[in-house]
Amino acid sequence: MKHYSLEQWARYVREELAMEEQLEYETHLSSCDQCLEQYMQCLELARDSFTVLAEQTKTAMADAVMQSIAASVTQSEAIDAWKPEPVTQHHKKIIAPSFLRHPVFHYAVAAAVTFLLMSTGVFHSLAERVGSAETNVVASPPVQEDRSSVSQRIMEKTIGMLDSIQPKHERGGNR
Repeated sequence: MKHYSLEQWARYVREELAMEEQLEYETHLSSCDQCLEQYMQCLELARDSFTVLAEQTKTAMADAVMQSIAASVTQSEAIDAWKPEPVTQHHKKIIAPSFLRHPVFHYAVAAAVTFLLMSTGVFHSLAERVGSAETNVVASPPVQEDRSSVSQRIMEKTIGMLDSIQPKHERGGNR
């Protein structure tokens, strides 16, 4: 990577370079920390050489800006622009997060539902049914079942449904 010297950066700071060179220097600054340090040193050294606007120049500039604004704005717009607006305080209403979204609430609801199901005996009856189903499966002889998967059966039913709603014009109708 090519690095620029302190003198080259001083020329850049004094704006003595062509536009193409300035663009090269700026592109290089974005990728090189060493040259950025040198550039910052040149800025510090050249700080005193920058012209400072005198107080009169600042006042003259402000007056010129105000005159150009006044010239571009009509009288009625100027009056409307200088009317003070009532000061209103915008209070942001601080809304606490809803307790319904809090995880503790979710855990409490889950615990309450679990306690309710346990006290009514739903889990006990469910366990008994699963146990009796297991004994029935073991005791009964194997039954020849349809070996097609659930997804295959769903696919067949879907295709049948789509075929039944097919437009009549494809089947020779006029609709």
